[in-house]
Amino acid sequence: MDFYSVYEDFENSVFEAMGNIDHRPIDRTPFEHTHRCSFSPKDIGNRIIMPQSALPSLEEKSVEQPWLFDLCNPLTGKISHCGVLEFTSDEGFVLLPKLMMDFMEFEDGDLLTMTSASLQKGTFLKLQPHKKKFMELENPKAVLENTLKEYCCLTIGDTIIVTHGNDAFYVDIVDANPSFAVNLLDTDCEVEFALPLDYEPPAPPKREQEKAKVEEKQPIVEEQTAEFKAFSGVARRLDGAVNYADDHSKMTAAAKRIEPCGSSKKVVLGSNILQNSHQQESNCCNEKDTKKSSKHSWEKVTG
Repeated sequence: MDFYSVYEDFENSVFEAMGNIDHRPIDRTPFEHTHRCSFSPKDIGNRIIMPQSALPSLEEKSVEQPWLFDLCNPLTGKISHCGVLEFTSDEGFVLLPKLMMDFMEFEDGDLLTMTSASLQKGTFLKLQPHKKKFMELENPKAVLENTLKEYCCLTIGDTIIVTHGNDAFYVDIVDANPSFAVNLLDTDCEVEFALPLDYEPPAPPKREQEKAKVEEKQPIVEEQTAEFKAFSGVARRLDGAVNYADDHSKMTAAAKRIEPCGSSKKVVLGSNILQNSHQQESNCCNEKDTKKSSKHSWEKVTG
């Protein structure tokens, strides 16, 4: 006799001692069924309506309460979690709230797979509203708390609807602890809000905007590195006047027409310029007188 048979006999004896007339062993396999889905009369929340035949099946398998289920769309692979509201739907059908039908991408009559699930109690949720108007409510956390009463569990990636008066706000579940999906029944859960999807950072003050516009209009001047150039200053003549480049040709022509004696020699700069020039002129004149006198003296001798 193997161990399983011994354990089964022991289990049956325990049920018999407790007055279990049917002597039925406990079926510990998970509850798993495939049904067709349709729209529930209840639009908000994530509690579904199941057929009456599902109730005895859950009891036979001793599924742990509260009864929570893993829902899967076999066509898209989308996953979420839900609870059960009642067992009154038609056989072969489960009824889902409209928001769940839309989120799971179900069409009326599509097949869905549901499996019993045991979820840990949630300790933390991070939510992201679609509209910043939700965060402008007087007490958004109180409004959220009233809506979460319709939800028995939440899964990261779900989108829920929070109603306030005539307004309905979509809110995404972006994070959850301690697991991917959490149980919200009889638990205190910390809630944190992320920035809304339509959030825009505040515009800078007008002065900063005007300053930025002025900086954009101003051309960017590239710094030029100064290169060393020898004798890059302004040329001046000996009398102090500026020697312009465009007058160089005129001055050269005038110098050729009036060329003083000894101008072909070196030009000496200094205070003795005038003295040297007078001396050169006197020497030139003396040479002319000497030639003239020698000519006259030669003529007298030959005559």
